[in-house]
Amino acid sequence: MSSDLLTYEFVCKLSEVPLGSKKCIELPTSHRSVMLLNLRGKVFCMDQACYHHGGPLVNGDIEEMGTKTTVKCPWHAYHIVVETGEGLYKGVDMTMTSSGKLRPSSPRLKSKGVKQRTHFVELRNDGQDVYVADSSAIPGAPIIESDVYAFHTTNIPEAAKKGEVRIHSRFE
Repeated sequence: MSSDLLTYEFVCKLSEVPLGSKKCIELPTSHRSVMLLNLRGKVFCMDQACYHHGGPLVNGDIEEMGTKTTVKCPWHAYHIVVETGEGLYKGVDMTMTSSGKLRPSSPRLKSKGVKQRTHFVELRNDGQDVYVADSSAIPGAPIIESDVYAFHTTNIPEAAKKGEVRIHSRFE
């Protein structure tokens, strides 16, 4: 998707989303409820309610799955790639042995495809202002599962304290 067709809107000062924090906001024009994440010095934006059942992603842990950074939904432990909105899980493949028994493979990372809408972020004014463009406004943009919760939820207060993002590496 190209962000050239979009209008970026000022949403907050970067100081309101300190390194390692999450913040829920409503986009000014579309009124879409989204979450900003400042991870490792880069700001990301995605719909704030989980695509699965509308869980509050702002309360989710940040976890590494292989080489991808995910937010883990606190309700049902769904993993969503922060940068792309892709749903990830650990799965196995079953193979038939020569004796006719099923044998599982070692668990490996698998994708469900894009499930959570992500939005474009730009830092302007010497990196002090956060601007977001709603990716659903791109002409012909596909419907994504998180769209169902994007307007039927209120902003969830920030649960993560300043600088408090827990990162787990148990999935590597």
